[in-house]
Amino acid sequence: MVKIATFLFAAFLLLGFSVPLAQDSSPKPSKKELFLRARDVLKTSLESGDTARAGQALDYLKTNVEEGAPLTRFEEYLAEMETGRYERGIELYADMRRVILDSAFKPNWQSRASEDDPLSRYLYRNLSPFDSTKADSLHARVVPSESVSDEYKDLYRTLLYSELIINKVPVSVYGVSFTVTTLYDTTNVEHFLTCARDFVGKYPQSTYSRILKEQTIPFVEKIMQPYRDFYRDPFKHKYYTGGLGVFAGKWLGFMTGDATDYFHSEMGSSFIGEISLQFGRISLNGLLSYGLINKPVGESHVYVAGGGEDETVGLTLGYTVFDSRWLKAEPFAGVGNYNFMWSDADLSTVLMLGVNADVRLFATKPKRLGGISFAIIARFKYMMQFGYFTESSSSGYYDYDLEEYVDTSIDIDASFMTHQFSLSLGLYLW
Repeated sequence: MVKIATFLFAAFLLLGFSVPLAQDSSPKPSKKELFLRARDVLKTSLESGDTARAGQALDYLKTNVEEGAPLTRFEEYLAEMETGRYERGIELYADMRRVILDSAFKPNWQSRASEDDPLSRYLYRNLSPFDSTKADSLHARVVPSESVSDEYKDLYRTLLYSELIINKVPVSVYGVSFTVTTLYDTTNVEHFLTCARDFVGKYPQSTYSRILKEQTIPFVEKIMQPYRDFYRDPFKHKYYTGGLGVFAGKWLGFMTGDATDYFHSEMGSSFIGEISLQFGRISLNGLLSYGLINKPVGESHVYVAGGGEDETVGLTLGYTVFDSRWLKAEPFAGVGNYNFMWSDADLSTVLMLGVNADVRLFATKPKRLGGISFAIIARFKYMMQFGYFTESSSSGYYDYDLEEYVDTSIDIDASFMTHQFSLSLGLYLW
C-alpha cells in the first residue's frame, strides 16, 4: 500500500511539472527538484492539517533517501509524529536514543542528505530549548491515541526524559576527538528514574528494559550519589580532599638526648607558624617555630651572648588518615634545620615526625557540590625532632708556667630530640 501511494505521489509531482513542460518545452525536472517539491508539499500539508497528503510526501522522501532525498532521521521522526503515525515515530526516536543509552548498540546507518529549508525549520519549531514542559507536551500528544500501545507510550515518556539529562558530548584531547556520554542536567533526574523504573517493572521483556536496568539507571545513580550525599551532608564530599591554610600559635616543649650535657634548656616566648597545601589526602606543610632557649653550660664550646630562642624551619608531608565534619587526623614526616642560637655551630639537620589533630570550629556551608568552604581550625600538634649537634674548632695556647701547649679544641657530636606540643588557630580554604 505504501509503495502504491508513493508511486501515485511521484506521478502527482511529475504531473505538477507537466503543464509548463508542454508550454515551454523545459527540460524534465531533476530528482533534486522533485525531492525539494516533495518537502514543500510535506510542509504545506502539515500546516493545513492534511495528514493523508503529508504522509504521501513523507513516504516518497523515505523511499528515495538512498537516491539522495534530503530527510534526516530526526526529521523523519518529527514528521511521523506530525502526521499521527506515532508508533513508527516512537520506534525511530527510540533507535536514536538507543545510540546514546546502549554502549553495545552499533547501528549500520547510511548517511542521509539534509536541507536547511522551511520544512526543516517547521519541524524543529518550538523544540529549543528542550525542557521538561516540552517533553510533557510531546508525550501528552500520544496519550489519547488508541493506536499506540501503553508500552510505546511509557517508553516514549522515559526516553524523552532521558534526553533531558543524558547526551553525548564531543571531546578533543591532544588532537584526538571522541564522544563521551554525560549527565549534563540533574534537575529532571528523579522524574527520569521514576519513569525508567516504572517501565522496567511493567515491561521486563523489553529490549529497552534491559538497557535501562543494566546501563542507564546504574549510570545515573552513580553520578547522582555524590549529589544526594551533598544534600544530606554538604561537607561529606570535602572529606579527604584538600585546601589551603595558614596557622599560627604557641607551644610548650623540652629537649632530651646527649646534647643536654652541653646545654641548659628552658622555654622562651615560643611561636609556631605553618602554611599547608593539601591535595587529596596528601598535604605539604611549611613550618617555622622558635621557643626553646638552650644556653651552653661549662666552657666546652663557644658561648654566643644574647643568642635568643632556637629556631626550626622545616618542610613536612602529611597523610590524612581520618576526616569528618569536626575532626581531621594527619600524621606527618619531614626534614628541617634546627639552629642553636646560643652557639655558632652550623645548622643541625633534623628529622621531623608527629601528628596534627585539626578541630574545625567553624565552616561555611558550600553552596554547591565542589564549592569552596571557609573554615576556622584549631590545630593540636605533637612534633618530635631528631638531630645531632656538632661543633668542632682548633684552638690552644702555650702555658709558660707549665711550659707546655694546652689544647682547647672543641669536638662535639651529640644527639638530641625535641618534643613540641602546640596549639594554633588557622584560616583554611576548604
